[in-house]
Amino acid sequence: MSAIWEKIDSLLSKVEKTFLVIALAVMTLVVFFDFLFRELFDHGFVWAKELAAFLMIWVGFIGASLATKENKHLVVGIPEKLFPKKILPYVSLLVNLIVFTVTLFIAYLGIQYVAETKSFEETSLVLNIPLWIVQVIIPASLIVIAFRFIIIGIKIFQGKFTSVGSGSQEKILEKPEAE
Repeated sequence: MSAIWEKIDSLLSKVEKTFLVIALAVMTLVVFFDFLFRELFDHGFVWAKELAAFLMIWVGFIGASLATKENKHLVVGIPEKLFPKKILPYVSLLVNLIVFTVTLFIAYLGIQYVAETKSFEETSLVLNIPLWIVQVIIPASLIVIAFRFIIIGIKIFQGKFTSVGSGSQEKILEKPEAE
């Protein structure tokens, strides 16, 4: 079953990486040309800052999702320092479960927030687009992050990861070879 989840995760990460490349390119070009037009012609694009801000929000949340996929998100490294390696996977499973639960709860709150914004029909000031379209990335990315915590939990359970969010530390448990 985890193979199917990993294929879904791989497809999600390809979509995320493609979006990030496009969004960063658009954001860079918009800000660059806005600056250029302001300097050369004393008149820029009124919508440039708002679009760049919205893209930055999306890039940040999608980047957090990709960091979770790579098990490189920010976490407090206390478990690695407090617990011996034999107990660490169990502690990591508990931490993973807690983070998964909190992530789902925040996603639920994000869904409520987006629904409220949509019901009030709020729009952005300059681009005049519905704000819920910008905000939908919050619960969407958190749901993907929660999904990825399930995969991390499976990898910890299988002995492939030693801990949650170990980042640059050793992630894969070394299995002694049979002699």
